Amino acid sequence: MPIVDKLKEALKPGRKDSTDDGDLGKLLASSAKKVLLQKIEFEPASKSFSYQLESLKSKYVLLNPKTESAGRHKSCDEAHIRRQGSDHGFESCSDGVPAPQKVLFPVERLSLKWERIYRVGAGLHNLGNTCFLNSTIQCLTYTPPLANYLLSKEHTRNCHQGGFCMLCVMQNHMIQAFANSGNAIKPVSFIRDLKKIARHFRFGNQEDAHEFLRYIIDAMQKACLNGYT
Repeated sequence: MPIVDKLKEALKPGRKDSTDDGDLGKLLASSAKKVLLQKIEFEPASKSFSYQLESLKSKYVLLNPKTESAGRHKSCDEAHIRRQGSDHGFESCSDGVPAPQKVLFPVERLSLKWERIYRVGAGLHNLGNTCFLNSTIQCLTYTPPLANYLLSKEHTRNCHQGGFCMLCVMQNHMIQAFANSGNAIKPVSFIRDLKKIARHFRFGNQEDAHEFLRYIIDAMQKACLNGYT
């Protein structure tokens, strides 16, 4: 019996097991071997794909092409930043983007590496479905540029916010975390101000870590821009 008929017979509803199953297995193995060991002949393409690449390039517009004037634009931007306090602070370069009125943190001071070596900081207790909060805080705590800035305590020396300040909360947590290496601490300051970070978050609920991260970053940005907007 051909393998197709064997399969149809085996797949009939209500069919009981029979001794033909062994023969079916042999037929399947033989057919699979025949297919898998069959030599495949490849033929070269009649046309190259370069014409397709060119047609794809024509579909898109390059927003920032590298031109000879790119270097001049950059130097112009840097010159405007240096003159931020002058009367020409709002003048723009040929790209049409005005220079910032005030630089909150000079780019030359930004360090992507740790400025000093710290021992691994404290772990965080789960206070009841707070794993989303703990994981987000730990990621931010070990982000070198942010940690370098907050551990220098420069923010609190210049902070004029009378109420809730996300950067102050984050700074106090980092200082406490690195002062308690080998221990575990409770992130109570974040729980206490949870609704100030995200109004719809509720303590005890399961929340999304990525969403919480976005709200924390927004809150830190508001703290940075306080008094400038």
